[in-house]
Amino acid sequence: ILLDDLQWIDPASLTFCRALFQSTKSNKNVFLVLCSRESEVQTQDKSEVHDWLQSLSGSTLETIHLTNLNPEDVNNLVSDSLRTWPRLTRSLSAILHGKSLGNPFFLRQTMEMLCRGGYLHYSLGERKWKWDLDEISDLRLDDNVVSLLTREMTKLPDELLVGLKAASCIGYCIPQTVVDILSKHLEMDLFGVLTSLVQRSYLAGVGSALYRFTHDRIYQAAYELMSEKQRREDHMKFGLAICSYVLDNCENNYDMMFVGVNQINRGGPEVLADSCRRVMISQLNLNAGKRALLLTDFSSALSFFGHGIMFLNPGHWDAHYQLSLDLFTSAAESACATSDAALVKSYSETILAHSRSLDDRLPALCFAVKSLKESMNLPSCRDCAIEVLTQLGEDVSSVLEIPSQETIQITNNLLMSKMTDDSMIKMSPCTQMRAVFVMRLYHELNYVYYVFDQTRLLAISLRMVSLTFEIGLTDTSSLAFANYGVELIARGYLIGSRLGTVALKLAENSKYISYVIAAVKQYNLWVIEPLHAIAESHLVGFYSGKRVGDEFSSSLNFCLHLSTSFHCGKNLIQIKNSLSEYIVQLLENSQQWFLPQSAMLYWLIVELIEGPNFDLTEHNPLILNENGVMLFAASARHLELDIFIDGCKLMRSFLFRRDMTSCDGVLDRVVNATCQLRPTMIIAVFFEGLISFVMARQTAENNEWAIKGEIALAYMKRWESSKWNFKNKINLLEAEKMHFLGNFDLASQFYLQAVESSEKHKFLHELAICLELQGLFFQVRNLREKALTSLNRSVRCYKDWGANAVAERVEQYIQHHLRGC
Repeated sequence: ILLDDLQWIDPASLTFCRALFQSTKSNKNVFLVLCSRESEVQTQDKSEVHDWLQSLSGSTLETIHLTNLNPEDVNNLVSDSLRTWPRLTRSLSAILHGKSLGNPFFLRQTMEMLCRGGYLHYSLGERKWKWDLDEISDLRLDDNVVSLLTREMTKLPDELLVGLKAASCIGYCIPQTVVDILSKHLEMDLFGVLTSLVQRSYLAGVGSALYRFTHDRIYQAAYELMSEKQRREDHMKFGLAICSYVLDNCENNYDMMFVGVNQINRGGPEVLADSCRRVMISQLNLNAGKRALLLTDFSSALSFFGHGIMFLNPGHWDAHYQLSLDLFTSAAESACATSDAALVKSYSETILAHSRSLDDRLPALCFAVKSLKESMNLPSCRDCAIEVLTQLGEDVSSVLEIPSQETIQITNNLLMSKMTDDSMIKMSPCTQMRAVFVMRLYHELNYVYYVFDQTRLLAISLRMVSLTFEIGLTDTSSLAFANYGVELIARGYLIGSRLGTVALKLAENSKYISYVIAAVKQYNLWVIEPLHAIAESHLVGFYSGKRVGDEFSSSLNFCLHLSTSFHCGKNLIQIKNSLSEYIVQLLENSQQWFLPQSAMLYWLIVELIEGPNFDLTEHNPLILNENGVMLFAASARHLELDIFIDGCKLMRSFLFRRDMTSCDGVLDRVVNATCQLRPTMIIAVFFEGLISFVMARQTAENNEWAIKGEIALAYMKRWESSKWNFKNKINLLEAEKMHFLGNFDLASQFYLQAVESSEKHKFLHELAICLELQGLFFQVRNLREKALTSLNRSVRCYKDWGANAVAERVEQYIQHHLRGC
């Protein structure tokens, strides 16, 4: 796949390219070639493209810098073009290199210009090319290829010049339908004109339905033939002609509508004085923007709505209230989807200043609350949401009170006895718009309290479920069932899994699908689904969020995809590269909340690959170091984040057998927590259990360590029903317990079961751990050959996982303790 001229890429196409690269980089059957002009990509308005390309360089992409041709290369090209010996063209080539600086396209255009001017000509009599070096040397040429092309274009016949200018106004590609429309508008045979331009190599025909410029510099030169004023006027005339044709003949031809409205917008409101036409153009932009929203092209939608606002006449809030309200509300929605908090604030404040009722203000207020959440201004988000909910008649302080066990049981009984999955999915839709906004605001409030105070989450989700039963289904009912299901799972109610499944069905094809996937898969269905399937589901959630413009949930899903893939034993190098690109995007988009977890996982993986003594400060200075992660976690005071960070430390300590007594344990926090549970938290308990049993065998205070190991094992057994995800871990802890107690027969059986279960369920890294501990067990029992077999196999598994430093530690152990036996 060749993607050329990335310097011209628009935001929507850049999003597509990122997704394409992410989805194909592990596919060995796909080869991507990306081309761009580095000097133009480095400009301020293309900095996002430059940063993306920089994040790829050196990790998953090989960079090739193409420089201009040197004098020898120019001479070879000229010699080959003129079919003349290189020694005879060397003087000419030296002049041409000096004038073109070795730019291949500039060189080609210069030679064509010399041919047309007679400075370079073919002698039929002598059957060779001839030139006058003095004339060519004295000839004044333009400093760049665009100026050269522009000067040559001015020599074209008037009709061709008009056609070339018109084509450049439309863009790099000119559809046949546009040619037909402009032919009537310009009262000329534009088709014949463009055909002549094809013959002169300015344009190329693409099938029978499209023309395109043969080079972007030719397009640029043609466009610069006109003054800024002439360009604007032509854009406006052509846009009005195209839109008039669409409205009269093919109102549903949205592609043509986009072309026409874009032409009008490039003309700008300054070109149009007619107030009636300005209102019409505002309406056209509103229609085009809504269509772009349906296509999930949020950047284009925002542009259409912004231009629609620009074309509104003075006093538009009085003269055209509904059109103004629709444009500003839609613009706020698009700005929210593109994470432009400043624009959301600006549009929302304008709506609040001019709206005539609370109902008219509600959409803007919701977008403002959501924008505050996504920019992590959570205190303001909470206060604003509570204020609006109060205006809508909600007693928020009562809602936030922790519900009694009796209230929970009544709701659960209703769900179990009277509501089937089908009856929940087929409930009547809500017809009360205010109630719809109440549900949306409670959803935003749910995330705020997820960060600040998770004890309130059960109350919020219960209120949303109760509202759904009272008023019917809204677009956020799937979130209500998803969040309530997560809370029930955390408290041991397995009905939560059923609600998660219902939530996924309700969220299909909705704009909340990405969030529902993140909540249900990571905090709910891991009880019944393999972690490998959960990881892939998060990748689906990532793309779903991109599709519907939910950048926040999309980013959350990708973060969860990477961490879950890590705990599934996927290749460390691939995860590291993905994390590196992801963290760069987080920094670009100021999505601070996902940064500490991603950075902590990144550094853990780097150490597993390179070793614990590797100098991390020089490896990737852009990524938050461990001290920075700890400072963020201390300021956030978020239990789940703290457990994730300490879980990474426990895993590192165990795999490198160092600092095992100084790690902060997670056992008490996880076992006694009523917060939302994730698999990573249970896996952290697993590693603390392994450390406890290892230390129990090694220290005199073995009783204290053994008790911790027993508690970890007992907690792990709570999730014994999830055999795919946790059976191997439970077996390994049982084996370590029996090893400590001296019950070697049972220990041997449990080690074997742990190895078989890890292999069967494709946990490569845990297979390596099981084999290593099994090998150490065999060594203690003086079964040297079995110990060597298990430990050598463990090394291979660690290497296949990508943990070369851990494999090296085990190899050194084998060398020191078994090779010399």
